[in-house]
Amino acid sequence: MIKHFGFTLIELMVAMAISLIALLALSELYINARKTAGLQMIQNQVSEDGRYAISMLQRAIAQAGFRADPTVALASDRITATSNESISVKFTSDGQNQIDCNGSVAAAGATTLVIARPSSTSNQLQCGTVDWIAPSTSGSGNGTELIDFKILYGIDTGPNLTDGSYGCGNDPGDGSKPRDCIADSYVSSLTGGVTASQIASIKVCLVLRSEKTDISIVKPAAVKDCSGSDITGSDTDKKLYRMFRSTIMLRNN
Repeated sequence: MIKHFGFTLIELMVAMAISLIALLALSELYINARKTAGLQMIQNQVSEDGRYAISMLQRAIAQAGFRADPTVALASDRITATSNESISVKFTSDGQNQIDCNGSVAAAGATTLVIARPSSTSNQLQCGTVDWIAPSTSGSGNGTELIDFKILYGIDTGPNLTDGSYGCGNDPGDGSKPRDCIADSYVSSLTGGVTASQIASIKVCLVLRSEKTDISIVKPAAVKDCSGSDITGSDTDKKLYRMFRSTIMLRNN
């Protein structure tokens, strides 16, 4: 009796079906992994750029009005704002502990850092000529865009609760002020006789957006800017947005 070895047509078809299902499953896993990796890359880029910008803002703005001798009067223009998207920080560097726009040690002497969004339509954040947030020139790279930048000034109006040796008391002749160095309100501009010497702290807000799009980014509504208004087109542009906020106390004020 002759025995035949091999697979029947039905067995081959079943094996092919199982193999196809397994292949489809592996393909789906691969595609999902690629999508997840792409979205993770976008999230990491925006988060990293945001943390860097906030860190530099904290370090630079905190220096406003610094002087090695706290009995020397504060400069009246230690904080100057041309708008709520631009701020000028002045201090007297000791040549060791203060930084410039690059994050390097600032040269000893009077120093001014101008931090700004170059224009209302610019997606950059700059300190002097140094880019802290800078998307690609094509606008379609893997960089991060600045969508909103807002500054609020923490105004100290009193009362006098602090000894003059700390720089906010009422001892005559030491350059201090009859206040307690605690912000009583936050305003977008200095009006009503309020001067820069009354600024105790600064609030900053950044809204950043990825240049790169991802089809998996779905938003139920428009993203809000620093003022709480909708950002036009943000609900459908398939880009990732993140808001960063910080309150910065001024040194030696």
